Amino acid sequence: MSAYYWRLLMFRTHYSWLATILFLIVPGVAVSAQTTLFNTPTAETLPRGSVNVEFDFLARPVPYRDGGFDTYGYRLAYGLNRKTEIGTNFYLTWDGSESNAQAELSLKRNFYLNEKRGVSASGGVVVFIPLRAGNRDRTSVMVYGVSRKSINRLKGMAVSGGAYRILGGPRDYGTRTGAIVGINQPITKRIAFVADWFSGSNRIGYSSAGVTINVTKRQYLTTGYSFGNSGRGNNSFAAYYGVIF
Repeated sequence: MSAYYWRLLMFRTHYSWLATILFLIVPGVAVSAQTTLFNTPTAETLPRGSVNVEFDFLARPVPYRDGGFDTYGYRLAYGLNRKTEIGTNFYLTWDGSESNAQAELSLKRNFYLNEKRGVSASGGVVVFIPLRAGNRDRTSVMVYGVSRKSINRLKGMAVSGGAYRILGGPRDYGTRTGAIVGINQPITKRIAFVADWFSGSNRIGYSSAGVTINVTKRQYLTTGYSFGNSGRGNNSFAAYYGVIF
C-alpha cells in the first residue's frame, strides 16, 4: 500500500471516529471558558485553578508531493487567577519528507467583564518557538486584543472581534498586522456552529468553520475545515478534542 493511500485510510479512520461521536454522544451542557474559538483566542479566561487540555489533529488528505501534511499536537491552558490564563502548546507536522515541530507559550489577561451586558474583553501574547533550526525559521510573537458580545435574543449567539500584531519571525513572514473575527451560534443545547478568521497573508491567516459539540459537561469536540487566505490549496481538516478540569 502506497504512503498516500495509507494516509487516506488513516484520515478516513479519524473522520469515521468523529462521525460516530456525532451520533453517539450523550446530552450535555455548554462547556464554558474554552481558550480558543476555533483557532482564534477567545475573550474569556479560565476560572482560577481550572485546566483546559486539548488534543489536536489536522490534515490535508492529498499526496505529500501535492502539499499534503499531518499535524498532531496539544493545547494546555491554566487559570492562574480569575482574570489571567497561561498556556503552552506543541505541534508536530509531517509532510512526507521531513517533520517540523513548534512550541507555543501564551498569556491572556481579561481586563473587562460585564456579565449583565454579555460583554468581555481580553488581551494577550503568544510566543511561537520553532524547534528545528535547520528550516531557517525564527521565533515570533503575536500580541492581540479581542472582545466578545453575547446576543441573548439570538439563542445566545456570541460575536467577537479584535486585532493582532506580529513581532519578530522571518523577514518573509508576510502580513504583520490584522483583524480577528469570530462567531459562536448555538444550534441545540449541546451543538454550536463556530467560525473565525485571522486576516492577512501569513502563516496564521485562515478562515475556519465547523461545529463544537459538548460531549459531556466538561468535554467538547470541535471539528471543521480551515481555508488559507492565500496560496492555492492551502486548506486542511481539523479536529480538536478537549477536557476542562
